[in-house]
Amino acid sequence: MHLRIGTRRSPLAMAQTHHIMGLIREKFPQAEFTLCQIATIADRDRVSEFHQFGMVGVFAVEHEQQLVKREVDFVVHSLKDLPTTLHEGLVLASVPPREDPRDALCGATMASLRQGARVGTGSLRRRAQILNLRPDVTVVPIRGNVGPRLAKIGGEDALDAVILAQAGLRRLGLDEASSETLAPSLFPYAVGQGALGLEARAEDTAVIEVLKARAEAEAEREMMHALGAGCSLPVGACATWQDGRLTLHAQVTSIEGTERVVADQSALPEQARELGLSVAQILKERGGVAILEKSYRGHYPSFKSL
Repeated sequence: MHLRIGTRRSPLAMAQTHHIMGLIREKFPQAEFTLCQIATIADRDRVSEFHQFGMVGVFAVEHEQQLVKREVDFVVHSLKDLPTTLHEGLVLASVPPREDPRDALCGATMASLRQGARVGTGSLRRRAQILNLRPDVTVVPIRGNVGPRLAKIGGEDALDAVILAQAGLRRLGLDEASSETLAPSLFPYAVGQGALGLEARAEDTAVIEVLKARAEAEAEREMMHALGAGCSLPVGACATWQDGRLTLHAQVTSIEGTERVVADQSALPEQARELGLSVAQILKERGGVAILEKSYRGHYPSFKSL
């Protein structure tokens, strides 16, 4: 079996792809791979902030084009970057076991973060949530790979801390860079964060047989889809298990952190999609869509009502 894998060029993307290759080899020792590095619009434009590219598909469009053109057999995404609506003929074929999905504060803990601290993040969700908890801080937009972001702490840009995904730090062997993992009850992570998504052509059953989907991802993504929100919006989630039931906690936060609505529901794993829809409906009833619409017209000139 020879598989052509599409992936971004960043150190984290490559580490994630090699992790997937290892998982496949555990079940298919004879598998051989060709890595096809794909540059996205966000890789080519290193200046603009993420939300300026648009709300959906910043890191996925070029990958899907390669799949449609049959240049690759499947692509490896950070699941949080994969739109909930895929290109026609493509499927989310697998979600391997999830890494720690929480966000990490690097450079300081919440308790030690000084009054008026400068905190770096490229995520509107993280911006909204940190301002909701600490309205005194100044949020500084940053981009780049994990290493250069960490280097901004106490450096030329004089950042006090940066917020990153714990999963990315772990996959790069940088666990020690995390000063504090943020509690999901107060700082819910992005939908799909910590998970990888393998996207393939629906017709390629031989490739799909290797792969496996997970209820957590289905519930989170169905909720996001029902809200009409893309990966750039500050919709946080937390999926947990107890006694064989899946609980989905979700939060919508206004861009300045002054408003938030939350919802919690539980269901059996085979009801994951219904669970996501139920949580989305509760968020809507509590004003979540109104918060999104009010907050993001200023950030997305082409924003349409959800």
